Amino acid sequence: MSVSLIERADYKCLDKLSLERLSELLLPATAVTRPAHISTAMTKLEASMESIIKIFHEYSSEDKEGKTLNKKELKKLLENELPGFLKRNPNAVDSIIKDLDQNKDDKINFEEFIGFVAGLSNACEKCYELSQKKLKH
Repeated sequence: MSVSLIERADYKCLDKLSLERLSELLLPATAVTRPAHISTAMTKLEASMESIIKIFHEYSSEDKEGKTLNKKELKKLLENELPGFLKRNPNAVDSIIKDLDQNKDDKINFEEFIGFVAGLSNACEKCYELSQKKLKH
């Protein structure tokens, strides 16, 4: 009988999940056999998560703290991956960096970036819900 990742997860550690702990949780899961009714291919959510990680690394550069996005890299990412997001506001990138840059190094690390993606996804979901309500009326 296989144990799923969800059944093995220590949810108390999720707010400050270390890379080592994440590896302990995720890497053995790849060796676990999925139930017959679930494909061995990545799920849509797993593929989406992988895509976000790959996109961040595609645009980020290596520095002494690891992979980060500077202002120029973040602007390029937004222009290419979220072209409708910048709209006509030339100060959007400055505002985003100011809002996301928790450690004030003028760079966005993955943790800061994923907070942006989550917040933007949450806002988009609210718009989706409103559009669904309008369709029902």
